[in-house]
Amino acid sequence: MEINNKKAIVLGASGLVGNQLVRLLLKDNSFSQVTLFVRKELSFLDNKLKQIILDFDDLESYQSQFDGSVLFLCLGTTRKKSPNLENYRAIDYGITLRAANLAKSAGLEEVHLISAIGASSDSSIFYNKLKGEIEEDLIKIGFESTYIYQPSMLIGTRGESRPTELFFQKLMPFFDLFMFGGIKKYHSVSKEKLAKAILKHHLNAKKGVHILTYGDF
Repeated sequence: MEINNKKAIVLGASGLVGNQLVRLLLKDNSFSQVTLFVRKELSFLDNKLKQIILDFDDLESYQSQFDGSVLFLCLGTTRKKSPNLENYRAIDYGITLRAANLAKSAGLEEVHLISAIGASSDSSIFYNKLKGEIEEDLIKIGFESTYIYQPSMLIGTRGESRPTELFFQKLMPFFDLFMFGGIKKYHSVSKEKLAKAILKHHLNAKKGVHILTYGDF
């Protein structure tokens, strides 16, 4: 893909890292178009931005809009927003994998997924198990390049109130002092640092499956 002619597709642009990533993509001269799939319009202003406002239950009707070079999957929900585990799974797993399959069918060959440290389909913890299943099934789709990011706690200000998360964010700088060696992967990471890492890995993308933790950010 020639410079200034890349097209990015982002799901989860309203989230902590997704929002930051969109800002970086819009500033990067190698992209001519950044397409967002969103439930409601976001307050970005840029002439290369395209926002597709939709009901994600009807995602398959937008197959033709998966016109791009790379897919960034930054989706995620919380137990507060989706206390019903089936609904939680339908968002985190369902939308993510449906979008990935639509992108692959449209000819995209590069995908980047924000997952989480501890993701494992064998986990007894619902969240970790779900993230592990998403990773495994995304890999099975068979993109030429698959990048999976497994951050620990994300640091950054959200547009919504999460007092418990904010409390732990304030504690993490202390615990991070002890995060080295085998437990370095549990080091917290800022939204800016992770978004920059995602863009960097895209700009230097290699074939295969790449699972990245804090040391790779």
